[in-house]
Amino acid sequence: MFTLYHYQLCPSSRFIRILLDEFKIEHITQLENYWKPQDEFLLINPAGHLPVLIDNSNFPIIGFNACVEYIRDMDLKPNIFPDDYRKKAEIYRLYHWFDTLFKKEVLDPIIYEKVFSRVIENLTPNSINLRNGMQNLVFHIRYLEHLLKDKDFLVLDTITSCDFFAAANLSVLDYLGLLNLDDYPKLKVWYFKLKSRPSFKNILKDYIVGLTPHENYKLLDI
Repeated sequence: MFTLYHYQLCPSSRFIRILLDEFKIEHITQLENYWKPQDEFLLINPAGHLPVLIDNSNFPIIGFNACVEYIRDMDLKPNIFPDDYRKKAEIYRLYHWFDTLFKKEVLDPIIYEKVFSRVIENLTPNSINLRNGMQNLVFHIRYLEHLLKDKDFLVLDTITSCDFFAAANLSVLDYLGLLNLDDYPKLKVWYFKLKSRPSFKNILKDYIVGLTPHENYKLLDI
């Protein structure tokens, strides 16, 4: 039995949760508040970041990149990992896009103000930081719409792991009620395709004490 250490609004953790369910890999989840990691978790990963996957031999696979490679090497179906080096390069480029640029410009300021300052630190959210994060989101949403202009998914006409990672990131905003795709029809269709997959079912059940998911979070129809 695999164990995944995760936090509900960590997009990388969501990504690995989705992959485990997509490939029907039996596992349990262990919630970890990464801003205040427990001593037991720090013994596994002294850096304290998520996700961390413990395999059946009790070996820790640390970080989403390592987790993805581990799952890829299991060679399971469906095949969402292209072998062509050009397609792989594009997938890793978009991994990096979301894990660095999207995180820095959009998720970090929004999550801090909407979650940490209000729920954890009991502070009044900084409206300027929130507004900046939402303004940055527009650029990223337009870019994703552009990537979909001549294909059904972000890299190919068939789904790849990159689509799951992108959707995992957007689903954090969806939980918070900050994802409006009405002006981006291609992206909206794409997101609801991902959101409607069985592997998203457990993600859509997430509930954080003190932070109720938005009423549209579980909506599966456009």
